[in-house]
Amino acid sequence: MKSSITKRIMAGIVCAMVAVSICGCSEKPAQSSASESSVTSDAGSVSESVSEASDSSTATGTAAEITAKIQEDVKFPGMAEIGADRMAGYYDVAGDKIDSYSAYICGSGAYPDEIAVFKMKSADDVNAVKSVLEKRVESQSTAFKDYTPDEMYKIDGNNVVTSGNYVALIICADNAKAIEDFKAMAK
Repeated sequence: MKSSITKRIMAGIVCAMVAVSICGCSEKPAQSSASESSVTSDAGSVSESVSEASDSSTATGTAAEITAKIQEDVKFPGMAEIGADRMAGYYDVAGDKIDSYSAYICGSGAYPDEIAVFKMKSADDVNAVKSVLEKRVESQSTAFKDYTPDEMYKIDGNNVVTSGNYVALIICADNAKAIEDFKAMAK
């Protein structure tokens, strides 16, 4: 009798452990995807809107499409998306001023690689976001100069670029190619 109760208790514990491990691991890990991010702030909520080109020969892209294209063309370490729920921890940008947003960092934190693309609602806000992103580059430079000095070539002084209402922070192994992709799509 006592052995039967012990077996049932052990079986129950094993089932509970399996259930907890399945539930704890059921969320997808962060991947390099072109999913759209929604940006939420105290001032309101902004969702990604897809804009169409007025001229079919001119390529335009959403922030997520631009980051996806850059990741397709440039080699990156495993990247993790910075969702809207974590954006404020990286970038001090008011959500109500953003038309679209997409950002990724090195998932392991071992490399300074990072892409962030903001499409602002107004051209008046571009310089303020550029300033925020330049401070982020300075912060990354300070953090990685002693940690991984061999990676510092990625922070080359040309990491924040603008095009129209778009602002991008680009830190990667081929900044020139990434900037070329950004400028081709950010119109």
